[in-house]
Amino acid sequence: MRKIKFIHLSDIHIGLQTHGKINPATGKNTRLEDILKSLDFVFNYALKESVDLVLIAGDIFHRENPNPTEEIEFARRVARLVEGSEIKVVMVLGNHDYPSAGGRASAVEIFPALDIERVTIVRKPSVHILDTDKGQVQIACLPWAGSSGLVSKDEYKSLSSQEIQIEIEKRLIAIIHDLSAKIDNSNPSIFLGHLSVRDAKLSGTERDTLTTSDPVVPLSELNNTAFNYVALGHIHRYQNLNKNDPTPIVYSGSIERIDFTEEKEKKGFVLGEMVQTENGWKCEYEFIETPARKFKTIELDGSDLESDPNLETRFNKEDIADAVIRVRYKVSNPAEKIDEKRIKALFDSAHALKIEKIFDKHEKVMRQAGISKTMGLMEALDKYIGSKPELKDIADEMKLYAEKLIRDSSDKKD
Repeated sequence: MRKIKFIHLSDIHIGLQTHGKINPATGKNTRLEDILKSLDFVFNYALKESVDLVLIAGDIFHRENPNPTEEIEFARRVARLVEGSEIKVVMVLGNHDYPSAGGRASAVEIFPALDIERVTIVRKPSVHILDTDKGQVQIACLPWAGSSGLVSKDEYKSLSSQEIQIEIEKRLIAIIHDLSAKIDNSNPSIFLGHLSVRDAKLSGTERDTLTTSDPVVPLSELNNTAFNYVALGHIHRYQNLNKNDPTPIVYSGSIERIDFTEEKEKKGFVLGEMVQTENGWKCEYEFIETPARKFKTIELDGSDLESDPNLETRFNKEDIADAVIRVRYKVSNPAEKIDEKRIKALFDSAHALKIEKIFDKHEKVMRQAGISKTMGLMEALDKYIGSKPELKDIADEMKLYAEKLIRDSSDKKD
C-alpha cells in the first residue's frame, strides 16, 4: 500500500519587521528571527517525519525586494532541508512574491541560480509530476493571478475594476478545469495554489488588507475528485473549507502572527498523508502549531493606575514575558495625559509594548444624553433628541423614520 507524506505551509512573510527591534547579539530584526524560528520548526518537523514533499503555497517574502540577508537565510534553510534528505520542495508565487515591474525575476527564483536540486518554483499554472521514493505524485500549481497582466492589454483597458475582477475569476476557473483535466487518477494529486476562495473565514489581517477587487474562486471549483488534497495560501487563518466531503480544501494559515488582528489565532502548518486504498487515494491530515510569538491586548484606564497599587498582580507574568503587548488605555478626553512610565514599568518583561489612547466619543455622547444600554431604541432616541436642542424641529420626523427602520428590520427577521 503506497503512502506519500507531505507538509503544507504558506504565508511565511520573511522580512516582516512590525513590532520588532534589532537583536544586538545577531544584528537581525527580532521579528525576522521569530519567522525563521517558526520556519526552522516546520523544516525540522519535515526531517523528523521523513516526509516526501514540502509544499509552500506562496508569500515566502513580505516584500517583493527582500534584502540579501533575508534571501540567504531562506535559501540556507531550504538547501539544508533537501540536501539532508530525499524531500522535494514545491513553491508557488504569492502576491507578495511578484515583482511590480514586468519581466523581472521574483526573489524566490534564486534557487535555480543556486543550482539546488529538488526545488521547484512555479510562476505559471502548470502540473508537475514528481518522482519520490513512494512513486509519482502530481502537483497542480496555481500561483497568484493579479490584474496587472490583464489590464495591460488594450481590449481590457476600458473595463471597470469589477469587470476586470469577473474576467480574472472566469480565467481562474478555466485554469482549474484545465489543470484537473491533466491529472491521472492512478497517481495521487495535490492542488497547490495562492488565491482567495469564497466563504473562507478571513484572518484579521485580511479584513484590513484584502481589497474587494481580489479575484475570488467558488469553493465548488476546487471540490474536484481529481485532487486528493487542496493546499492553499493567501488567507492567514487555518481552516478546512470542505469538512463534509472527502477532499480536504485547506488554508494552512501563516506560520507567525503578523499583527494584533491575528492575536487569538493559532499559527502553524499541515502534516498530511495520502494513502492508496481500494477506492482510490485518500488524504488524512493534522494541524501542527509553530512556536509563534504571543500577542496580547490589555485594557486599562486611569482608575486602574490610580486606585490599584497592586495592579501588577492582575497580569500573568508568563503571558507578558517576551510577548508583544498592546495596552488600550481608555481616556475621558483626547487631551488626557497617560502615565506611560508606570505602564512601561508594568510590562517591562514584554518583547514589545504598544500604548494606544482610546477615546470613545460614542460612549461619551451616550453618557451626556443619559442613555443606558438597557434602554429600548425609541426611549434612547427620545433621550438623545432631548439632549440636543438643535434637533427639536425635526424630532418627530426622526422618530417616524426610526419606527419605520425598526419595523422593516423586524419584518426581515420574520
